[in-house]
Amino acid sequence: MKVDLNLYSTSPRYALNRVLVKISYYTVEILDDEHRLVVKHSRLYGQYRESMKWQPYLNLMDKRPTALKYTSFYDQLPEEWKNYFNSCTVAEKSEALKLLSLILKEHDFSLITKALVIASEHGHPSGDAIKQVFYQLINGRGIRSEIKPKITLPALP
Repeated sequence: MKVDLNLYSTSPRYALNRVLVKISYYTVEILDDEHRLVVKHSRLYGQYRESMKWQPYLNLMDKRPTALKYTSFYDQLPEEWKNYFNSCTVAEKSEALKLLSLILKEHDFSLITKALVIASEHGHPSGDAIKQVFYQLINGRGIRSEIKPKITLPALP
């Protein structure tokens, strides 16, 4: 969507469709034909600038996760996420993209990246492990420390 010579992303669902644009001093909101919000951007001043909200596109990328490396989204990822995706299987990439799609609707990358780092302390984490740590962080419960029993435990095969 082009507004005042600047580009704003919408959603793949609205490709080649007409949308409404609500412009205010600080924001540019893209609305569907029933005036429902599709995506909200900070308004760009100047010309030939671009604002890209990747969250609506993550579900589409989840269908072809091997193409992730060739997107500008991948270039914008924090280094921790790039390293994580490089060590993932195709199924794990798809699962992680679904998780990011869910989380990035309401949060930015800072907390989910922190959750990835914490979940990675014990090896390569699954999407569910990252999600669990993320929800512990946002709910204020933090990470539980390892339990050290007072008696010795028997060795198990």
